Amino acid sequence: MTVDSIFEDKQTLKNDINEECNDELQIKPIPLTTLYRPQADSYRLSEVGFIVIENGWDEQSLLALKQQTGLGTLFALQTTDKHIDRFEVIDGIIICKADEVGQVTTVFESVLSDRDKVGIDVNDIKKSCGAEKPAKFIQARVTDIPDPEQVKSAANHLLNQIAKGLSIEYMMLHIERNHKLSLDEFFSVTTAIESWITDDSEVFYGNRMIDKSDHCWMGAIYVAG
Repeated sequence: MTVDSIFEDKQTLKNDINEECNDELQIKPIPLTTLYRPQADSYRLSEVGFIVIENGWDEQSLLALKQQTGLGTLFALQTTDKHIDRFEVIDGIIICKADEVGQVTTVFESVLSDRDKVGIDVNDIKKSCGAEKPAKFIQARVTDIPDPEQVKSAANHLLNQIAKGLSIEYMMLHIERNHKLSLDEFFSVTTAIESWITDDSEVFYGNRMIDKSDHCWMGAIYVAG
């Protein structure tokens, strides 16, 4: 075997490895959500995109965002009194506080992760998040309460933030615990929500365990009327 042939074999092997690496990059899962900012050099693809109205987006910058990413679903987060025209590129508006943007995306990621179990499609998501009228984000955290009562208490604190007399039309609800949610705990949540919904209401659930002691947090995006 000559020196040249050895070099060629090594180069072929290197090329094969590079091709395998490229293939792995191509099949890397697309992020469920991405928060986009204007004037970025490039935008990565995601299943659901978010923009914060206060960041100064306009119709042209939103069109450029959608053209670069091919986004099918894009939501605007309203964190102040500043509004945005209902351009066709916006699929819905969610009202939240400036420090709640991360929690909003957490709710989405949780529910989208469980969509195959409950058959959620993109139109369900859009209705739940302000396609027809603005949606709102609420959250509740409960600690220092005996474990069996934590979930029920958090659900009540969450729902009490909705104005009296309103009925939930659509909701995406994320439950975060330091251990797996039991059937009794889940039943206590659904029972509490049932008193706020109409016959045509749709509620989508997501949950995850987190390594944090004495922890129960709920976040919800809802449309009510």
